[in-house]
Amino acid sequence: MPVLRQVKEQKSEKRQLLRGLWFLFNVGWYVALSLVVPTLIGLWLDAPERLNSRPLCKLIGFITGTMVAGYGLYRMLRQLIKEQKDMEATKNSIKEQGSE
Repeated sequence: MPVLRQVKEQKSEKRQLLRGLWFLFNVGWYVALSLVVPTLIGLWLDAPERLNSRPLCKLIGFITGTMVAGYGLYRMLRQLIKEQKDMEATKNSIKEQGSE
């Protein structure tokens, strides 16, 4: 039986590693798009044939993107921490039931 338990633990560790990598991948894309899209919209609006407000709209877009990225990161990390706590609580309850 110990070999089977060890195999399950290895699979669980691999799943957690892949889950962590997927989380980092999503965070990277979220931050990149949150910064690039509003900045490009501001750059487009700054064109001489549109608003002709050279750096203003681009800066507003960048600041807006930074705020959106920061808030999104906060929410993602809060969710990740909640899931980690839930997994720890589940693990602890399983251990307690197994020791009885």
